[in-house]
Amino acid sequence: MKILQKFLRRFFKSKLVTGSLVVMIGAIIGGFGNYIYHLLMGRMLGPADYGILVSLISIFSILGVPLAAVGLTIVKFVSAFNGKKETKAISLFFKKINLWVLPFSLFLLLVFLICIPLINSFLNLSSYLPLMIVLLSSLIGIFSSVNRSFLQGLLRFGWLTFSGVAETATKLLAAIILVTIGFKVNGALGSLVFSGLIALILNFWPLRFLLANKESDLKINNREIFIFSIPVFFLTLAFTSLYNSDVILVRHFLSSQETGFYAALSTIGKIIFFLTGPVVSVMFPMISERHAIGSRYKNLLLLSLILVASICSIGVLFYFLFPQLIVRIFYGSQYLSSASYLGFFAILFSFYSLSSLLINFYFSIKKTRIVILPVLAALFQIIFICLFHQSLLIIILISLIINALLFLGLLLYLPQCRKQS
Repeated sequence: MKILQKFLRRFFKSKLVTGSLVVMIGAIIGGFGNYIYHLLMGRMLGPADYGILVSLISIFSILGVPLAAVGLTIVKFVSAFNGKKETKAISLFFKKINLWVLPFSLFLLLVFLICIPLINSFLNLSSYLPLMIVLLSSLIGIFSSVNRSFLQGLLRFGWLTFSGVAETATKLLAAIILVTIGFKVNGALGSLVFSGLIALILNFWPLRFLLANKESDLKINNREIFIFSIPVFFLTLAFTSLYNSDVILVRHFLSSQETGFYAALSTIGKIIFFLTGPVVSVMFPMISERHAIGSRYKNLLLLSLILVASICSIGVLFYFLFPQLIVRIFYGSQYLSSASYLGFFAILFSFYSLSSLLINFYFSIKKTRIVILPVLAALFQIIFICLFHQSLLIIILISLIINALLFLGLLLYLPQCRKQS
């Protein structure tokens, strides 16, 4: 009994657990808001228009890959500076990153603007306006993402949670109003612009002190940052592709109705990833910080694996037991014919969540060569879906098997890190 009490005391005093709980509370509230958003848009727009919306949101996610890569790099170096109490280095890094990001982002957005006709044709859209709204949302999201990454690296999980909840609430309210007055898909996408502006303001507010710090003769190793950011870019691209490319390809190969069904099931399945995401978000800067100062981190990894695996197991069980009930609650009876596939999505996103945890662990201790595995997984997913897309089930099984093999490969690499744990 005393051993159990001691374990529970240590468990709940762990920064990983408390930090994860704070972020998870925000994620649950924000995730609930996001799913209310998808639930309402799915019902208000219908399967065909909802399929268009989700495919465009997937494009939005892929467009944000370069900045997501920069974000993970920021978290890695800020957490390391924070562990060494180097506030001036963080301040200098903040100013440098914002100077680097602006021209780079404008270049990427210009490239996307040029490609809009091609993307519009691929997704079988009748207007360029939805893609223009996605472009504007991405521009706003770039700088908000930078600020969010600094907050994460500084372990400011409370403020990060607050801003996330406010962003979700704004998106939900704006979407309801805009779709109700007749803007349909454009209105649902336009809500991302308003919520992005709120997130930009709120994420910058607690970082004002970084601009107030006076310049010093301190220098940051730009080469080290650049070298680390290259594999991070490919990592982010691969995981974003694994998360979104199937929805985009379904939109291209299958009917609008089937796209809507697939988008709905995928969105429900992603609840598992959203619930495990806070554990990964908290683990990464903590292990990075410990690695930077030479402290042990094996226990943090083990605890993270236990937490994520537990959440995934509960999710898989629930989705297999009550698929029709879940689909009916979220999207209504018009989506019920696809409910039998929901359990497969639960397994798919469980493997995805576990893989995300392991790959973030490897990058937090600078084991970046492992990036080749998710890159290959993303490529094979696209290739196999392009070759075999006769039905929803085939596409689901392709993604499931590839994510399972990715997790297995990442798990087999774990013994390579024993010497440093």
